[in-house]
Amino acid sequence: MNRAMQIYREYPRDFWMMILVNFVDRLGGSLLFPFFALYITKKFDVGMTTVGQLFFIFFISGFIGSLPGGALTDRFGRKGIIIFSLITSSFSTLLMGFVNEFQLFLTVAFISGIFTDVGGPAYEAVFMDMLPAEKRASGFGIRRVAFNLAIVIGPAIGGFIAARSYLALFIIDAVVSAIVALMVFLLIPETK
Repeated sequence: MNRAMQIYREYPRDFWMMILVNFVDRLGGSLLFPFFALYITKKFDVGMTTVGQLFFIFFISGFIGSLPGGALTDRFGRKGIIIFSLITSSFSTLLMGFVNEFQLFLTVAFISGIFTDVGGPAYEAVFMDMLPAEKRASGFGIRRVAFNLAIVIGPAIGGFIAARSYLALFIIDAVVSAIVALMVFLLIPETK
């Protein structure tokens, strides 16, 4: 317990708030993602090859979103881009849950991937700004532990929800993204 308190005191309060924000954000995403393939095959009656192609499209759109993310982060600030990314991905995730045509679902998924990953460089920049050089490696390690913890907990909760309603997964993920945007607005300072 003493070691945990010592580690806690070694980092600024804003760092721990950012760890909390990242944890909650990843928890929301990990509720849905493991069940995405099951949802798509059931809802749209497509095979796993098509689902694999959709994941490829999602990956490409995320890559496209992250490219301007760094420049936008430097120009408009870290906090604003993170909030923009969270709110737009919240709406696009919610829309994915209500779409009934596969082609439209592909389009929304592509747009969602762009909006989700445009905030990635801003998250990285906040951590870099908050920590002195000698604390960055261990700080990113703490962030990775929180990220992995969310990945472990999220699917267990998501499986419980998916057994009752796939749509609820999309709604909850969208609500969590909106809550995280509010957390960023209230708890995280602009570090640019």
